Amino acid sequence: MKPHPRQEIPLERIEEMLLFCAELVDRLGPIAQPLLDRMEREYLTAKERGTAVDRIRKLIGAN
Repeated sequence: MKPHPRQEIPLERIEEMLLFCAELVDRLGPIAQPLLDRMEREYLTAKERGTAVDRIRKLIGAN
């Protein structure tokens, strides 16, 4: 069985998941903190990376 190709998750979806994880920490306490930490890292990475269009524009502009 072949692995599925990775698809970019839209920043808006990551924001929704980040808020959901924050709510989990509010309800469940420290046990859910690793989920929030992970989603925060994913969010910051996605924001830094930008969209595919942004990356291509930067690449073209660099040449």
